[in-house]
Amino acid sequence: MRAGYHPLTIDFFADDDTRAAAGLALRQPGGLRCGFRRARLMPLIEALVAAAPSAPVGVVLGSGFEDRTRLMASIADRLPLIGTDPAAVRAVKDPFALADACRDLAVPHPAVRTDVPAPFQPDAWLVRRRAGTGGTHIRVATAAGPVPAGHVAMARVPGAPVSAAVLADGRDARVLAFTRQSPAPTLDQPFRFAGVLGPVEPPPPVRTAVEGAAAALSRRFGLKGLVSLDLMVDADRWHLLEINPRPGASLDVLDASAAAWADGEGGSAGPLFGTPLFAAHCEAAAGRLPPLSPPDATIRATLVVYAEADYPPVPVVRWPGWVLDRPAAGDRPPSGAPLATVAAAAPTIAIAERLLAMRAEALKELLRGNAP
Repeated sequence: MRAGYHPLTIDFFADDDTRAAAGLALRQPGGLRCGFRRARLMPLIEALVAAAPSAPVGVVLGSGFEDRTRLMASIADRLPLIGTDPAAVRAVKDPFALADACRDLAVPHPAVRTDVPAPFQPDAWLVRRRAGTGGTHIRVATAAGPVPAGHVAMARVPGAPVSAAVLADGRDARVLAFTRQSPAPTLDQPFRFAGVLGPVEPPPPVRTAVEGAAAALSRRFGLKGLVSLDLMVDADRWHLLEINPRPGASLDVLDASAAAWADGEGGSAGPLFGTPLFAAHCEAAAGRLPPLSPPDATIRATLVVYAEADYPPVPVVRWPGWVLDRPAAGDRPPSGAPLATVAAAAPTIAIAERLLAMRAEALKELLRGNAP
């Protein structure tokens, strides 16, 4: 809304804050495990179009479509897609096509194979679903041999997970900021996504190399709008793991509303950039890279809080501004499901992380009905 658009949304949650911001927020049944299906999604899109006060200008897709580009094409037949087109998504999410492009462009990238090689080396290989998202699909290989259908083996590389938020117009690209990603591991999901913190600054050689890689890969695949490059950074060395050809989770810290950062020990902070990044996404998707002012140095962070056990129905509460993805009253989050997301802004990473931990505990108490 900061960009001047009137959003209409479809997702699996229809959270309270989504409903508050959107003109209409519809919830697709089935949940994340089933994913988006044409038979259920297309009627919901028609319902949004019918209810819209004016003709929608287009559709911006989030996660969950990288492995179903035929569904993307069906959506594009009904409304313009604002972002990378389905054919380009299919190409960039093909792990072997990306590996070939990285080899041609001298971009460091882990080896990928259809099998875990023998002799087996513990912790040397990961098995991940092709075009998967969110980290829950990634496992550590436990034996040599072929990987399951629809998966790929990727060599493990050292470093910390970092994401580069990139604005691309199909011919060129600009790195907007770097953020640090953190996991919330479980025994069966060791790489489950937890949160984002940023901006962080990699060593200058890494920044320079990633900026060049982003531009080259944008031309190679025709990337458009906001995209993210997932990296592993180890001092001055780095590897590109994958490209997410859509607005990513880092948008929560790069362009969240000021309300998310308005209270608490860290003080207040507005969005990282003066220009709304959603507006920049739309402009870049149309083939124009807009000018953006440099980001400020305030650290912003988000953390997904997962249910450690089955929760009672969500009470009617007055949500603090730092709670995002707010569940609706009466929802019953099962064990392992996201409860909500907490946000914090602070002058340092340490203070931001401390605020997140405190707010995660406060959120759990709030949802148990124990808050004052």
